[in-house]
Order: sequence, then C-alpha cells, then structure tokens
Amino acid sequence: MKRFIPLLLAILILLSSCSSFGVLVRSQVEGLPSWVYNPTVRGDQMAFVGKGSSTVAYNARLASYDDILAQISTFVGEDIRDSYYRELTTTSRISDFNLSVTSEHQRTEKGMIQVYLLARMDTTALKARQTTIYRQTQEREERISSLIKEADRAYRANDDTQAIARYLEAAAVASSGPILDKKHESSLLVDRAIAYIKALHLSFRSSDEGAVTTVVQLRRRRRLISSRVVNASIRASFSAYNSLGERYDDELIFTTASQGSFLFVPHSELLVTEGAITFSLDLDEAIASSRQNLDPALLEQVEDALSQVRTAFPYHRTSPLASTLLYAEIQEYAFDGTIHDGAVALTSFVATLDRFSVASMAVDVKATELEDQIIELRNRFGPAALAYVGSVGVVEEDRVIDQAVVVASGRIQLYDLAQGRLLFDTEDVEAVATGDTLERARITALQRFGTIAASRCAATLFTP
Repeated sequence: MKRFIPLLLAILILLSSCSSFGVLVRSQVEGLPSWVYNPTVRGDQMAFVGKGSSTVAYNARLASYDDILAQISTFVGEDIRDSYYRELTTTSRISDFNLSVTSEHQRTEKGMIQVYLLARMDTTALKARQTTIYRQTQEREERISSLIKEADRAYRANDDTQAIARYLEAAAVASSGPILDKKHESSLLVDRAIAYIKALHLSFRSSDEGAVTTVVQLRRRRRLISSRVVNASIRASFSAYNSLGERYDDELIFTTASQGSFLFVPHSELLVTEGAITFSLDLDEAIASSRQNLDPALLEQVEDALSQVRTAFPYHRTSPLASTLLYAEIQEYAFDGTIHDGAVALTSFVATLDRFSVASMAVDVKATELEDQIIELRNRFGPAALAYVGSVGVVEEDRVIDQAVVVASGRIQLYDLAQGRLLFDTEDVEAVATGDTLERARITALQRFGTIAASRCAATLFTP
C-alpha cells in the first residue's frame, strides 16, 4: 500500500495543475505570455488584462487601455472611462486604485498589431469603489422613486407642469449613473413626461381682438372631460416698438394659477397695431436643470413635444380715438433761441402716430403763446377737435472727435380745444444724436424727439 502513496500524490498534483498546464500550453501555441490567460497577483491584488488591435501600435495600446477600463467599469458597476482615461493612457497608472501596468506584450497577426497589457491594482480600493457606487445607485433609485411619487401627486392635483418637471428631473437623475430598476431608465421617464405634454391644449375665451384681451386656458385633453391645469407657466410672445420707433420681439410670462386660466392684457402699450400674440407652455427652468445630465436626443424629443403646445391670438388693435382726427403742431427752435422754420419733429411725430393707426394731421400755427395757439386751432378746426401742441429746441451742440453731437429737448401736450383742457402731457423729452455735420445731427435729434414724443402719446391711447 505504501508503494502507491507517492503515485497517488503525483496524480493529485498533476490534476491540480491541469488548468495551469492548459494555460501554459495555450499560451505557448499562440505565442503569448502566460499572464495573458492566467495573471499572477498577490493576495491583496486584482489583475485585468487588456487587449487592443490596430494597424498602428500606438492606437492598439490605447485600445488595450480602454479595454482595461471597460473591465474595471463592469466590476465596480459604473463607467469610469471618462474619469480615468487620460491618467491611465499618459502614466500607465490610476492612483485611486493603486493601479499600475506591469507587463506588456505586442505581436502582429494577419497585418494587425495586437497589444496586451497587464494591470495590477489594490483589491481593497477597487471593492471600496464598488461599494460606494452601489450605495450611490441605491440612493439614486430612492431619489427617482421619490420624484415619481411627487409627479403622480402633482398630476392628480391637475398640476401637470409640476408632474412633467418631476419626471424630467427623475430622468436626469437616472442619467447621472447606474440604475437597478429598468422602469427607471431615463428614456422611459422622458416618455412619460412627453405623454403628459402632448395631452395639454391651450385655448381662448372672452376674446376682444380690438382691445387685445383674452382669457387663456390650459386644459388636459381627455375623451369625456378636459381638466383645467393649474400653476402652469405660459409665455406670451409678441412684437412691439421701443421709444425710438424700432420694432423688437418681446415676451411676458403668465401663470394659470389655481383657476387654470389667466386674463391677458397688453402690458406693452407700444404693441404693434396688428399682429398675433403667441402663447406657449414654458418649461425652460425644468429643461435647463435637466440639460447637464440628460441625453440631448431625449431633450430634443421633449422640446419637439413642447413646440406643439402653442397657439396664436390674432388681433387688430384700435384706439378709443380711432375715428377722431387729431391735429398736431410742434414749433422748432434753433440753438440761439430763434424759431426755426421747419417741420422735422412734426413730420416724425405724425408718422409715428400713423404707425399705431392713430389718425393725425400736421398743421402750421402762427401764434407762439399757448393760449393763442389753442384759440387759433379752435377757430380753424372747431371746438370739438383735439390737438397736440408742443415745442422743441436744440439745447446743446458740440463736437466729439470727428462727430457732431446735438441734444434736442421739448414736450408735447394734448388739449381739448373746447375748454382748453389739458388731457395729456409727455413732460420733458430729450433726444441725443450724432452726425458727420451739425446739420445732420440736428435733423436726427429732432426726428428722434418726434418719435419718442409720439410713442409716449400713443402709449396713453392704448393703456388698458
């Protein structure tokens, strides 16, 4: 019996080394070092072998580094490539894991260069990262679940935009790292938000196109009943003129509050006379907060859905004095205080009023005193007429480098000629202009005065 003991021990040793022997044979046959298939490490270490192929050795090495990072990412449960790619490829180390590339093998096969890299790292550091990521994943799942519950509560309370915002926030959280529950994938959460968006509809009631007023309603479309949507932010976009008569695009934000609607009135008195107010759902804040983490393709889907929740309110604005012809007289004074025989400011004033569909006619009044001017206008056009009376003068002339600078100042007043009663006063209006010559600067300053003064006058005619 004792004769068989050495034989049995030899058999056991042979069987236990079959795996290593097989690896050794395989590596010899393929011309690779044994560590490619069976890397040896200390008890406190882990090893990963990266493989990369390319027609260029440098690119093959980069691919091998990337393979190592992919394996580590799978182990810890998070994609770490963006965080450590630069450090690993430039130093062959990752300090957070005590990782170092200790071996490299390169060979050429069928015209392709293959690079194998052996990376050894600290087991404790790697598993600590794995534990941290798992804990973060759990916290992420809890946060997503909490946001979904908030969204569902908001939806039941008809606060649809709050529900949409919570789903977008949940999708952004899901995109920030690994998740465990497939139902929490960012694409599914975005789909839910989009479904809520597509169910929304804007409409009007109690509209007055002439006064540019309407009640804007936001509803959730259903087969049997359309629920009002509360606390939604709605953007009103429109075109208006500034005080210099330049057209620009403007917008205001309203809320449907607790009644699911709001009354729109033209807060901008210089709204263009004819056009359309475009109302749209405003989710800018929710989208902006999600943009950092959410896939741009998913955000584009959300924005496409939002673009459908809009409607236009066409209008043709009319003034209470639309059927009344207003007379206008503006006397111009030169820098030396003498009356200037010109109508630059008056022409600009009338043209600006015309832009707002306010009928006016320029007249020439000989009198220079206000009382005499009103009497002259009453005698010429009757006591029922209304007239703008004013004056403007050049108060400053100068040159700055190669430019002439002129300042014009004055005021316009609207009078009821029957009683000489003052109806409106622009108060002091000042206009500054530059030009190649003093004359050019004077003309521009007077034109600007007329435009600014007329804009102030028109604003009062359309004040709600």
